Amino acid sequence: MYGTIARMKVKRDKLQELYALGEEWDDRHRKETPGFIGTEILWEEKEPGRAWMIVRFTNKELYVKNAESPKQHEFYLRMRACLEGDPEWIDGYYDRWDSLYHHPPAYLMGEPPREKAQAR
Repeated sequence: MYGTIARMKVKRDKLQELYALGEEWDDRHRKETPGFIGTEILWEEKEPGRAWMIVRFTNKELYVKNAESPKQHEFYLRMRACLEGDPEWIDGYYDRWDSLYHHPPAYLMGEPPREKAQAR
C-alpha cells in the first residue's frame, strides 16, 4: 500500500465547495482511478479549518500515475482554491506497508510505552 498525508487549512467560506469536490470524487473519479483505496479528512480541534487529508492507493506506481495526470492536476487546483495556502505533504507515509494491518501500535509489539514528560 502507498499513500500521502496533506496537512491543510480550509478557507471558512470554501468548506461547502471542498465537500462538493469530495462528493464529485466519490461519484465519478474514484471509479476511474486504478489502485485508489480511499481518502479521509480528519479535522484538528486546535485551530478552526485545520485538517489532515489521508490518501491511500494500492501501490506507489498507481498513485504517481494518477497524481501526474492532467485530470488530477485540474482537480487538485480546484481543491487548492479552497485552502488558505499550499498543503504540507508528507509523501510516502505508507510506502513500506503492504497492508492496512502491517504496522501495529508499538505497545502490541512489546515495546514499552513512552513516558510522558513531567510538567515543571
